[in-house]
Amino acid sequence: MSDNTTYNTRYTQIFILFYFAEGLSQGVPYLFWKTYILDILGSIDLALWLIVYAIGNIPWAIKMIVGVFNDRWGSKKLGRRFPWVVSFGTFGGAMWIMMAFYLPVSDIYVWLAIYYFTTQLGMAFADSALDGMILDVTPKEKLSRVQGYTWTMMFLGYGAGGMLLGLIFLVFNIVPLLFLITGVLNILVSFLTYYVKEPPLEEISTREWGKGLLTVITKKRNWKVYIYTILAGIQAVVIIDFFMYVVLVSMGELSVSQTILSLSGTGAIGAQIWFTIFYLANGVGIFIGAPIAGKFGDKNRRKTASTIFLTYIPFLLILVIPFLFNLGFMIALILGIILLLLQGGLQNGYTVVNQTIRGDLSKKYYPNLKSTYFALLVSLANLGQNIGTLIGASILSILAAINLDFFLIFFVISAFCSFTLFISYVFFKKIPKEDFELERNL
Repeated sequence: MSDNTTYNTRYTQIFILFYFAEGLSQGVPYLFWKTYILDILGSIDLALWLIVYAIGNIPWAIKMIVGVFNDRWGSKKLGRRFPWVVSFGTFGGAMWIMMAFYLPVSDIYVWLAIYYFTTQLGMAFADSALDGMILDVTPKEKLSRVQGYTWTMMFLGYGAGGMLLGLIFLVFNIVPLLFLITGVLNILVSFLTYYVKEPPLEEISTREWGKGLLTVITKKRNWKVYIYTILAGIQAVVIIDFFMYVVLVSMGELSVSQTILSLSGTGAIGAQIWFTIFYLANGVGIFIGAPIAGKFGDKNRRKTASTIFLTYIPFLLILVIPFLFNLGFMIALILGIILLLLQGGLQNGYTVVNQTIRGDLSKKYYPNLKSTYFALLVSLANLGQNIGTLIGASILSILAAINLDFFLIFFVISAFCSFTLFISYVFFKKIPKEDFELERNL
């Protein structure tokens, strides 16, 4: 379908603005709320926070629900995808606005879990329909680069919102205004997708639609893709989250007792400054890794993915080893920044090429259900992140209970992530390359 659609460069601008707002909507809770809790309560229960995060991530694991419906029903006047994007985007934005005016401190973990779930529900479901729109209008030879641009902007929003803006609004004690801006921006970018000219709405019989939907589960070829996708997401969140704490503990900015991280350096604002510096380093890696992966992915999908897999797997094994020793403040800081830069480049280059391959598989396997299939794959990747987060929290709780050193605990977690990444690569290699590779490389 996309090959018969004129692609306007304005579409890329609309997509990256949406992804920037999406990054803001994800980055503020994930990267800033922890510091906000520290500022309000003086400490944070890391295990409890990870449960809150897991609840907030549920919508990203079930976003295929909207994929199913926006593949089947749309509007002849407004398009197949736009009505779904704007309705859910507006809902998520409205919940951000509500949070700006009502967030009880006495039950802050409970209310953050509620707002995390509802704001992400709106954005995740809007994102599912937007993914279908991107697959509809983007030619295959441009898909990897478009994914590179959008994911780069998403992580820019992720870091700018969760770190830099979070720091500024915390310093001036106007944090609710950040929530309000996030909500308004979510609504605005959802309406911008009206200007993407979608292909004509095609009538699909209920029987054809239902038969195709059934094969999503029954076809054996899909299960290799599903296992590869779930395992590929395990390390995405838990590694960077824990590693920042590893660096801060090594620097002496945080102290750790079992699962409780407490301020021991320059306070909540100081901790947020360090998080901002670390995420900036990670963001530099993102800006380097994601576009490069997009460029090479549009030349050779399989080779690019394999190269990143085989680099990232050993990287996770050695990530924490230097911090097992007493490095001192400055060495821990410099080494942490270097490793965060490398991690950002690897993780997001890895994300871009894998998202592109999943998009290719969606268009190849299910041309009339591409949004459903792609949303399912993204949901499974997010499910993998959720599983990784919960397992990380479990490993932390169990090993902390026997008083194992925090750095050794992180090594166990990173070794687990490296192992799951290797199994993911094994299943990736089992997928026929003609199902996703560019024709010139077959």
